[in-house]
Amino acid sequence: MQKHLLRRIAAGFLAVLFAALALSVSAGARDLSDAEAKARALKTLGLFRGVSDTDFDLDRAPTRTEALVILIRVLGKEKEATAGGRTHPFTDVPAWANDYVAYAYQTGLTKGVSATEFGTGNASGAMMLTFMLRALGYSDAAGDFSWNDPFSLAKQAGILPDGVDTADFRRADAVLVSYAALKATVKGAGITLAQKLFAAGVFTADAYASATGGKLTETGGGKKVFVADPADYDGIGLDEVAIGD
Repeated sequence: MQKHLLRRIAAGFLAVLFAALALSVSAGARDLSDAEAKARALKTLGLFRGVSDTDFDLDRAPTRTEALVILIRVLGKEKEATAGGRTHPFTDVPAWANDYVAYAYQTGLTKGVSATEFGTGNASGAMMLTFMLRALGYSDAAGDFSWNDPFSLAKQAGILPDGVDTADFRRADAVLVSYAALKATVKGAGITLAQKLFAAGVFTADAYASATGGKLTETGGGKKVFVADPADYDGIGLDEVAIGD
């Protein structure tokens, strides 16, 4: 009788324990559906890749090198970066990433953690936002923001949407930042990053519309003129912007 009672108590305890563990796992799991959809959109535009054709590997932290490569791709500069011919002073960069890091170093996107080290380990949210703000024309060196506290300016610039977890930064968060950056205005240019990429021929207006639902229209006398969709650009207030011949 006593043994039977003890078994029942033990079984009840284990049931409660397993239920608590299940709830804990469920509560800690992130919904990656939005990041997955935006990763597919960026991939369609040639601005993002996964670790394979079918896996974006969104639920893990990006390395510092991966974060930099993600940035270069979303800027439409991968072909230029991998053309070679540039150097960097860092001794801790894997061979496959030398061209990317050299491009970023020479164009001012990264300074490394020291004169001879790019830095290993995982990228933080602050690092990714610093990279992106520099790419949009902001300068921590000039005092626009602080490299270790870019959050206020990132929010103001529109590259830090509510779904980004800067404390537990993962590849999913890098995707959300990258996608948001397409609608962010390039400092001093009066156009968004998406408009700049369109002007550079990185993607077509049709491809952009298909991938994101946004509108980029090219018209007029040898110049690229963009008509921003007010719904797409969330009140940025762009009407038509001439880019030049």
